[in-house]
Amino acid sequence: MLAAVEGGGTSFVVAIACGEPSNVIEREEFPTTTPEETIKRVTTWLSARHYDALGVATFGPVDLNTASPTYGFITTTPKPGWQHADVLGPLRAVRDVPFALDTDVNAPALAEFRHAKASGECLSSCAYVTVGTGIGVGLVMNGAPVHGMMHPEGGHVCVPLHEQDVQLSFNGSNRSDTFGGFCAESMACSVALAQRAGLASTSELKHTGDTHEMWDAAAHYLGALCANIILLVSPERIVMSGGVMLRKSLFPRIRAATQQHLNGYLQLPQLTTQAGIDKFIVPSAWGNDAGLMGALTLAQLAHEKARATSPQTACASWRLVSRDRPLLFLASASLLGAALGVALCSRIRR
Repeated sequence: MLAAVEGGGTSFVVAIACGEPSNVIEREEFPTTTPEETIKRVTTWLSARHYDALGVATFGPVDLNTASPTYGFITTTPKPGWQHADVLGPLRAVRDVPFALDTDVNAPALAEFRHAKASGECLSSCAYVTVGTGIGVGLVMNGAPVHGMMHPEGGHVCVPLHEQDVQLSFNGSNRSDTFGGFCAESMACSVALAQRAGLASTSELKHTGDTHEMWDAAAHYLGALCANIILLVSPERIVMSGGVMLRKSLFPRIRAATQQHLNGYLQLPQLTTQAGIDKFIVPSAWGNDAGLMGALTLAQLAHEKARATSPQTACASWRLVSRDRPLLFLASASLLGAALGVALCSRIRR
């Protein structure tokens, strides 16, 4: 059994899956309030269930350095009350099982990557972009999530202003943030889109028609983000998800904007042909469950790694070799015996 915790700024989702991440047999969702209240609800839920591995995908920034005394702590998040909150510690304490931790964008990037590989696609890299009240970027390179000094924070890359925003003097939804606006998140998150359109709340975005000019601005900024990702890390696929990306009409606009920002610099069929870019920038295979599937994929990997390194598994593998390949087993035993015999004779001669 696999257990997963997807920690988001709005809610925490917990789930149990049997065998495969896609085989979810139970799930629950709790609103994100204070760290103490939210994590207590999650640990109480986990305590009442059996599982063999745990995967945790959380919003950040989060400390992913396993040697750090604050490993698993939220760090400099703008989420009130969550700065320096220990997310992983209480979750690990529920059961002594293998576990894995990553961000709520790296984890779904890994889930999307493994799904593509399981479907027969030859990929070694994948970028995952979520667009909602914030914008996040997860990266898998050479089959593994990117950490480095910390983890990617691609939603905060600078993007060129859309001409509409120049005329309106609109410089983002969060002018007091660290970047003073002008980053992808400030310009294209759901809050920015609602403000640009003069809406009272982000919930009204779904009632706004596809022809509204704010969607052109959104595509411009998200296309610029995709172009930055392509130029910096050269992924073989960009998967886009999140509440804003439920508007499917955005995808062709973002693809076109990406091509416009690249301006023909990279002459690759994935970017220059319609068929190529349609397969390059794609919606999530998991839809709104991408984050949860990411957390379950982390649990699956933790379980696989623990089994591969356990003494019982090594003994089972030896028994399998001796049972299914008797000639190889006998040959190995003979060589071992011969080596011992030579060593013994040498000692007798001395």
